[in-house]
Amino acid sequence: MSIEIVEMHLKLLFDLDNLLSDLDQPKYKKIGFKIRDEERLSLLQARKELLKEIPPEMAEIYERLKKRYDQAIAFVENGFCFGCFQKLPTQLLTRTKEINTCPNCGRILYWRKR
Repeated sequence: MSIEIVEMHLKLLFDLDNLLSDLDQPKYKKIGFKIRDEERLSLLQARKELLKEIPPEMAEIYERLKKRYDQAIAFVENGFCFGCFQKLPTQLLTRTKEINTCPNCGRILYWRKR
């Protein structure tokens, strides 16, 4: 499986996890935003299927980071990890075509495409 596809699946999983997390926020319930149990189960099933599309070692890293942080993935901008806001080593900044983790916080890094 190509790096681009794995990266895409990780980003989709990240977005899905954020959606599921947001659904539990009281502020959304307060304004009348509701989701039925079967819809939540459908989202959880989609998450489970998406996780199967990611190589097992990367899925394990993602799940471990998800338990530790609210967001397991952080984007990189101007050489900084936006998970921990630390400057990344120069040699890591040249490896944008690989899946890398932050040497400080361990989050999976991605570079925004402009």
